[in-house]
Amino acid sequence: MAASQPQSLLEPIQLKKWIDNGYRTEKGERVVILDVVPTKADKDTWFAGDAMKLKEQAIRKYGEHSPQQVLIEELARDGMLGHIPGARLVISHAGSVVQDRNDGPMEAEHEIGTGSAIDKLLQQHGIQKNDVIVLVSSQQNPWTGCASRLWWTMYYWGFPTENILTLDGGTRAYAEAGFSLKKGTEQSTVTPSNISVADNRTRRIDSRVSLSEMLALVDSGKTTTGEVVLLDTRQPPVDYYLKDELTVDGKSGSDGVPDIFQVPGFLYDTKRAFYTRQSDNKVFTLSEMLFNPVSSNDEAARAPFSAAANPTIKMPNPYLATNQALFPGKSLMLPLSSKGSSFEGIIKGALLVKDSNYNLSVQELVKEGNRFKNIEDLRTLFAKAGIDGSKPIVLYCNTGTMATFYFYILHEVCKFNNVRVYDGSWLEWGALTAYEPVDTTYVRKAPYLLYPAFPILGPSIHVFSGANNYFEWNGTGFVDTFSKAALTKAQIKPGGALKGNARWDTVHRSEHVVFRPSKKVNDPKRYQTYNSDNDWPDIDTVPDYIGNNKILEEDRSYGMIRLEVPQTTEMNREANKAKAAGMTAPEGGGNL
Repeated sequence: MAASQPQSLLEPIQLKKWIDNGYRTEKGERVVILDVVPTKADKDTWFAGDAMKLKEQAIRKYGEHSPQQVLIEELARDGMLGHIPGARLVISHAGSVVQDRNDGPMEAEHEIGTGSAIDKLLQQHGIQKNDVIVLVSSQQNPWTGCASRLWWTMYYWGFPTENILTLDGGTRAYAEAGFSLKKGTEQSTVTPSNISVADNRTRRIDSRVSLSEMLALVDSGKTTTGEVVLLDTRQPPVDYYLKDELTVDGKSGSDGVPDIFQVPGFLYDTKRAFYTRQSDNKVFTLSEMLFNPVSSNDEAARAPFSAAANPTIKMPNPYLATNQALFPGKSLMLPLSSKGSSFEGIIKGALLVKDSNYNLSVQELVKEGNRFKNIEDLRTLFAKAGIDGSKPIVLYCNTGTMATFYFYILHEVCKFNNVRVYDGSWLEWGALTAYEPVDTTYVRKAPYLLYPAFPILGPSIHVFSGANNYFEWNGTGFVDTFSKAALTKAQIKPGGALKGNARWDTVHRSEHVVFRPSKKVNDPKRYQTYNSDNDWPDIDTVPDYIGNNKILEEDRSYGMIRLEVPQTTEMNREANKAKAAGMTAPEGGGNL
């Protein structure tokens, strides 16, 4: 017998019936549609359904001839741009759904919104206690990340799941069902309400994992042994295909070298990953050569996608492999965080959403029209990765948003009970380093390049243009991931944002670590690049901070009411035991 669909998942036809009923359910409850997007710019583009502005945005980001423009034209032609009539816009990253909050020795971005911030958000949209809230997103993505982030936030603050609904497939599914979308940014005026999450009798505090809990879980060894399933939901690099139809001398025939690296009239610098046109010495990046004609006469220089016939790029080491024919055995597709962090890697013991044995990436979890796959198919997919709901599950990503998408799938659709989100995620984890590189041996080599993942607007493809060395903590010191050779202070030394205080350090609690470029090691002779938006962040920390679970304490006491907090999970009990015993931290850096 098929498992039932979650009561919090709404079909487009049902929403249309409620709209036609004056935005009321059959029981007479008010229906409020919230269209959740990440930034203010999305108001004038996706929410407004303005194809011209979306194309201009694509040109600025990807270049004048980017394939995104073709996709935008197709969406506009098919009536897929705009918002559901009556929907009210929510900017999730504007200090309400997510906020900068302190949960340890630094203030981290994208933590869960405070009770007062959520109150203000709901009040300004006139939401009342018994309203049915439908969460959608006008962005055309294969996931509803921002909508799921607000759903999880309201779930955390105790709203009944029958009153917070997710529209299956989002705005696109509504349009594909034959219902018209509205253009423009005009929204109806509403009377503010006085609703407060303080009135919710039960808060689901246990749906969130704090920084100190995350550290304790790793130190307890449970993430490594698999007693707790830790899933890194950042999306991995996708398979990338390049033409290989020419030999190095320009003759027809495959020689195993992508044609883009042997373009007649261009010299390619393998270390710096850019091209010089011999006729005028003009320089072009690999991204420009792949996706944008560098002039009207340079079409032949481009290397288009051909997933059916062309080989993938041969990545520089097995931890970036995407092709088992090139790299036999178990290979991993390590994700990259898209925002500032001090290092890359995964939290110790974490599963990735894709490796050679299974694929849990977003595209595999949804079907045509971005609709969720059925429960049986989803459970089968997760079971291949050893995730069947029998063990506690902790989720993290880059900013905590994608993790909530997986929370919704695992908790609501698959009906696994013990699922939690570490919302500090890599924005917090990847900044808390008590170590720093001395030279560039363990610093990411060369710039990583952001390519458009056509025909999907995101996420971008991350490609290294050179090999990278990785290291990790073996219990007594840092070792090279591949050779297992011990590292010394001539390679990595105490320091970093935590100034050598390893109590809160996350580097030694991670695997397959590689530092991001920093200003200190940004030596042009070593072909490094530093971008303040994406590389080593400039943050203030308090290395000697001794508090724990600060956000939990603040949220538990908000409104000064008696809360009925759910019983502490077995995972939480074990984490608290480990925390009480004291978080393990290397003393003096082991063999460093």
